[in-house]
Amino acid sequence: MQLCPDCAASPALTRRKVNQALSKYSSPIIGGLLGIVIADRYFPLLERNAFFVVGLCAFFAPVLFHIVSSVRKPLPLDAGRLQRAYLSAGAVTIFLALLIACNGAFDKSPATQVSTSLLHKQVVRGKSGPSYTLRVRSWRAGSATEGLSVDARTYREVSLEKGVVVEMHRGVFGLPWYSGVVSE
Repeated sequence: MQLCPDCAASPALTRRKVNQALSKYSSPIIGGLLGIVIADRYFPLLERNAFFVVGLCAFFAPVLFHIVSSVRKPLPLDAGRLQRAYLSAGAVTIFLALLIACNGAFDKSPATQVSTSLLHKQVVRGKSGPSYTLRVRSWRAGSATEGLSVDARTYREVSLEKGVVVEMHRGVFGLPWYSGVVSE
């Protein structure tokens, strides 16, 4: 057992107790990440990768801080800062999930049909099943291609010989999202 360097008394909190106390503060982060995934399932953004990267960075930042803090000095000394780091990261991920969900759910702008050409089809097989992505030529300035996640039926129906029509929405916060992809 380590003694307090200032008063030579036993520490009030052990490393194990601090880790147990901090474990409950990881729940908002995990909930926020799950919320991002669910919101993206219903209102898929064209710029989804940026939101996933920010969400993952918010998830791993307090974890990395926790590891570094436990190596550098006694963990009980940083318990308050670690708690604030976990809560801040949780707030960021929950905010992103709500931003994506509200952007699509409260979008009252009319959908626009955008015709484009299909460049590539991709299937990634994972533990939770396959995911289907269509790579299409972008209709937006500054982007060469767009990656669109689709279901298995849409993936089978589209072909490289035909174009595709994407049903686009402007989004309440100006974050474009799509609600459908069909073959021309």
